[in-house]
Amino acid sequence: MVRHTRISLLLAGLAVLVMVLGAGLAQAETKLVPKVNNFILFADDSGSMSMAHAKAGEVKAVLQKQFLLKLNEKIPNLDYSAGFFTFAPFAKKYPEYGVAKYDRDAVKKAISTLKTDQDIYGRLTPMGDGLSSLAPTVDQMANKLAVIVLSDGLSNLGSDPIAQAKDLYAKYPGNVCFHVVSFADEAKGQATLDELAKLSGCSVKADGLTLLADEAALDKFVQDVFYDVVTIKVEKPVAQEKVEEVITFRGITFDFDSAKIRKDMSPILDEAVKIIKAKKGAKVVVEGHTCSIGTDQYNQGLSERRAKAVQGYFAASGIDSANVDVVGFGESKPKYDNAKEEGRKLNRRVEIRFK
Repeated sequence: MVRHTRISLLLAGLAVLVMVLGAGLAQAETKLVPKVNNFILFADDSGSMSMAHAKAGEVKAVLQKQFLLKLNEKIPNLDYSAGFFTFAPFAKKYPEYGVAKYDRDAVKKAISTLKTDQDIYGRLTPMGDGLSSLAPTVDQMANKLAVIVLSDGLSNLGSDPIAQAKDLYAKYPGNVCFHVVSFADEAKGQATLDELAKLSGCSVKADGLTLLADEAALDKFVQDVFYDVVTIKVEKPVAQEKVEEVITFRGITFDFDSAKIRKDMSPILDEAVKIIKAKKGAKVVVEGHTCSIGTDQYNQGLSERRAKAVQGYFAASGIDSANVDVVGFGESKPKYDNAKEEGRKLNRRVEIRFK
């Protein structure tokens, strides 16, 4: 088993729980499922990054470089294609030409070439022009592509970066996502980065200083951007006793008042398809659930629609619908605290039970 597949059960994206009426021996395995196929690291190399951060007291370019080196060590090797570029000025760092398979050591070498003591004056920030220059590379990589933008947000030259990002979203709907790591120390710069992150619900926004100081926050950022975690916990019974298996999609939660299967759900649902197919015709029940917002009657129907949506996904993936029953429980079986927004989000879930 590859080392990166042995991680904490607390990070479960998909759990298979086997409950046995009696003692047994529990075993667990985990697997990382990539959320993206490709990624680009896009670093700000402008004059303002050569200034000291007002809060940290360190040069922003130094902080950015430190962060990139730490981030590079955290990215799992899941056969991504990758690129590392700078803007202000625009330059290719990794690979020197085109797009290449992610190579941690090569990316580290490229990051190490970033200068942290450049002139401040005469090097304004054409962030929009940088995004425009990135477009040909996006053309090559726009298949579940994550673009991680690192900047202090002080775009003060050339085209509007928000307009350029909107154009790329429009050209590649569902296949490009901008994530933001902020080293802003001015309200104007932070506002630009906030606006970039708000363009799509797929975006992950984070503060660079926080990620540098907090290992757990950095781990969460990497997972949120790059991968889901599948955890399989299997308890083998000592005696032959009745076994009930349940697949809980902890990494799959529906949007509020929605039964739509989003594209980001596909990696984990595909893992569920593999599990079901491996059982060769096993009968399963798909159970839908909701949070507590809304009437009992409405939530009952919504939970059934969510279960049917997953049944439909399985049917499209080659699982016979005759072997898949659906049932909705509405809000009657919460697993998390409906008094909190995070709890309500986690309760908008679907589970699978093998008969």
